[in-house]
Amino acid sequence: MKPIRYHILLALAGGPSHGAEIRRRVSSESDGAVVLYPAMLYGSLDELTAAGWIEEVDPPPEHASQQRWRFYALTPEGRSALEGETARLEAVVTRARSVLRPA
Repeated sequence: MKPIRYHILLALAGGPSHGAEIRRRVSSESDGAVVLYPAMLYGSLDELTAAGWIEEVDPPPEHASQQRWRFYALTPEGRSALEGETARLEAVVTRARSVLRPA
């Protein structure tokens, strides 16, 4: 999975969100290491939607007045993909730690 997709799915694991909030979550969760520029973000959101991993949802009540904002949420398939990729990454880190351990 492309790292950008992973970060977006991870950001949405906390609940539905709109583009600007997804950008903030990704930046915060990566300690600023991952910056999603608008074209990159919205292109990735389109790809994730087409893959069936996220879907556009109605705004939550506290954002009902923001009709222009598009909110996205993980689908069950998206959560499964996120869980699978997280397990794969954990295995990679485990292997890397065993290889890099001093002799």
